[in-house]
Parts: sequence; structure tokens; C-alpha cells
Amino acid sequence: MDFIAGLIAPIIELVIWVVWKVIFDAVPAVFYFTALALLFVITLGKVRVEFPERLTRVGWTGALHIRRPGEGRVILSPALGVIAGFVIWAIVASAVIIVHAYRS
Repeated sequence: MDFIAGLIAPIIELVIWVVWKVIFDAVPAVFYFTALALLFVITLGKVRVEFPERLTRVGWTGALHIRRPGEGRVILSPALGVIAGFVIWAIVASAVIIVHAYRS
């Protein structure tokens, strides 16, 4: 009986670790692809999420974020795409909560 109990704890820990790893690796990807598709459609191609060809340093972080090519478009880095995707999903979740609250 002690042998079985000794095996159950590591198996449960492994399952929790795998779920944790999948969630935190998949969520940013979902946010990125949401921003990649929706920002392009919503702004009619004026805002894109892609790797900039010519990199621009922004602020004190030294991170590479935004570029404005001559065509009047804005190119966001993938990191800002993840943030934009999060904001889009936050707006969708808030709208669902508000609609559900007023239905009840």
C-alpha cells in the first residue's frame, strides 16, 4: 500500500506540471494569433503584428516594439501582439460577463 501511495504523488505532480506548462505556453500563442488576425482585419491592414525588418529601440527597456513604414502602417512586435491579444480577449470576456449579468 505504501508503494502505491508513493507512486501516486509523483504522478499527480507530473500531471499538474504538464497542465501548468501547456497552459502557460499555449496562452501567449493564442493571444499572439488573435492579435495577428484581428488587428489586421479590424484596422483594415493599417496595424500588423510581425517581426520588423528594421528594428527600433523604444524607451529605457531597449526592447524592439514599434515601426512605422512609409505606407502609413504600424508594425507591432510579437511581444506587443501578445499584449494586444490579451486586451482583445479581456474585452471579449468582459462583454460576455456583462451580457450574462444583464440576462439574469
